[in-house]
Amino acid sequence: MAANAWARAVREQLGIGRVLPLGGPKDGAWITERAARAALLRAPGIPPGVRLDALRLALAAPDEAPPPTVPAPPSALPPGPLRITAHVAAPPDFPCRPSPSNCGRPCWPPRRPASAYG
Repeated sequence: MAANAWARAVREQLGIGRVLPLGGPKDGAWITERAARAALLRAPGIPPGVRLDALRLALAAPDEAPPPTVPAPPSALPPGPLRITAHVAAPPDFPCRPSPSNCGRPCWPPRRPASAYG
């Protein structure tokens, strides 16, 4: 079994997700998708009642990613800016709800401070 296939099988068994870059090509730092998700879920400023249903981290521009100058872990994504895609559930009275008029436009921060929810 090749190193990348073996590493992928181990990651699947452990449920840690992919290995993502954490910094630039010279940093030599990576983080697992599971650890990144846990850190994002603990981020300050998330209003009570808002729930993250799905989260995907990927390279923002995979074709432009520079090769790492420090050896990467097997099957790690190359260094470069990450794009975070999330599906978020919010209570009906949350001040910024997706609608055809604001679809695709950021609506954060909310019109009311997070402290107003709890």
